[in-house]
Amino acid sequence: MELGTLAVAAIGAIFGVGATLVTDFVRSRREQDRYWGETKRSVYARFLTSLAHTHSRMIVGAFRDHSADVRRNKVHDAFHSDPQHSDAAAMLRELAIVAPDHVYQAALPVYAQLRIIRETLAAESLRPESTEYAGVRDPFLAGMEALQKVMRNDLQPPSSRHR
Repeated sequence: MELGTLAVAAIGAIFGVGATLVTDFVRSRREQDRYWGETKRSVYARFLTSLAHTHSRMIVGAFRDHSADVRRNKVHDAFHSDPQHSDAAAMLRELAIVAPDHVYQAALPVYAQLRIIRETLAAESLRPESTEYAGVRDPFLAGMEALQKVMRNDLQPPSSRHR
């Protein structure tokens, strides 16, 4: 009987240790997934914010009555110099590290469209209501909306993505 009791105790201990290891692994994985989700959420928000702020700073420089050289410099400065040190190019590089490839690939055309806006505003004296400006602004805003949806979908838990 003593040998049987010892065997049952050993099996119970092995089962207990195994259950504890599985529980710890699951908890650790859940915490890691939560941290990674928070990191992506932060980078996604900062990238979208940097795109919007860059666009806003560029139009402030472009839609004032400046000479062509001053306007061009103001637009380029607005694109390259972010007072919060999170310019769109730097945020795109951070996004490339953190985001899954499908999110990064969705961000590239939006960033490219922002550069087209920069070149258009720097090259021509436009008004906010001009068709030329609307022709470059509208695809940018539509791209921002589409990118935001891709990012939001990526941040959803796997169980709610397919609903």
